Amino acid sequence: MTDLLDVARIESGTFAIRKERVDTNALLHEAVELCAPQGLAMHVAVAAEVPDDVKPMHADRDRLLQVLSNLLGNALKFSDAETKVVVCAANIDGAVRVSVTDTGRGISDDDLPHVFDRFWQANRTSRAGAGLGLAICKGIVEAHGGRIWAASTVGHGTTLHFEIREYLLDGSSGPSSPR
Repeated sequence: MTDLLDVARIESGTFAIRKERVDTNALLHEAVELCAPQGLAMHVAVAAEVPDDVKPMHADRDRLLQVLSNLLGNALKFSDAETKVVVCAANIDGAVRVSVTDTGRGISDDDLPHVFDRFWQANRTSRAGAGLGLAICKGIVEAHGGRIWAASTVGHGTTLHFEIREYLLDGSSGPSSPR
């Protein structure tokens, strides 16, 4: 029900975010901690790789945690046992880029443009989820003025990336990035 409300708010332009200073390193590690039990149950390692110099973001912490939880959950769902899912962050071209990489089955070139569509699922016979998670992730990231995309090679896995342009250069609580 919450997912449907989020989608309705995103589509109507009434979706709200509350921006604050977000420690990128802490956020990624928290997301990994939340998803670690699922990974353990599936025999898939979950790790965060965050350099010390990654910038804090001016963002809605809870909503970005929602994005990360969804991306990590999807990566785990499509990973084989005894593999690894990695979330990492880097300062790229004036933005903080976060990436979630798995070594699962990958997404075909025909399906890749649809992964962020509402109700779309690669495996239509599966009843796992409603096909709203990635659409909501896209709405959350875009509400931050960011962008989200996927890169994949069939048989070698998928990486989902998102960028948040408002990062903080110092300990201040407001945006420091160029607009």
